[in-house]
Amino acid sequence: MIISNLEMVIRLALAVALGAAVGLEREKKNQAAGLRTHIVVILGATLVMLISKYGFSDVFINTKDPARLAAQVVSGIGFLGAGMIIVNRNKIRGLTTAASLWTTACIGLGVGAGFYIPSIATTVLLVGTLSFVQYLEQHHVKKDSRKIYAEVEQLDAFMQELDEVLTRQAVNLGRVEILEKSFPDELDVGENTPGVVRVMVYLQLPRYTDCSFIISSLSKIEGVRLVEER
Repeated sequence: MIISNLEMVIRLALAVALGAAVGLEREKKNQAAGLRTHIVVILGATLVMLISKYGFSDVFINTKDPARLAAQVVSGIGFLGAGMIIVNRNKIRGLTTAASLWTTACIGLGVGAGFYIPSIATTVLLVGTLSFVQYLEQHHVKKDSRKIYAEVEQLDAFMQELDEVLTRQAVNLGRVEILEKSFPDELDVGENTPGVVRVMVYLQLPRYTDCSFIISSLSKIEGVRLVEER
């Protein structure tokens, strides 16, 4: 049975609304794939399903395979999700956004196939998971953030050694904030004292974990003048 053009437009519009609901949640968390990306993904997936189900009715009657194009969407969305995954030092980001893109594409296939209630229910569950599970993680599972203040002479060398230390200790690096750079007075010709860079290192550690072992390791790095927890 071929549906009307109005029904197809309604399905496409519903897909946009559901994709916007998921994309808005990602947009609020400042993710790379936000509102527009999720809308475009779900809209394309819905159209593919419509084409797969009704686009070949004038060519095939009983021999068409409506699942063929849909299967390509499920596997093909992986390349876009892979672009969302970022490996920064020893920390991986973007896995949740990549998974939400894949699920959003599946929702689009469901809308295109006419499974309205399951598609809406999946959207509600997906948005709820992205929103409320983060709250549970922050209060019950999330690791504590620790701040370590350091004064170093060579920032590049310190960052390289820091990465190695954290990798050995299996500790996640949040970010490194440069507080101040100071250099010797250029007019003082006899001054050979190297410059000092003051940095704040933000780490993600399991709760109630003592980070003294990290401070001890960082203090042994050449050119580090001071390391302490703040």
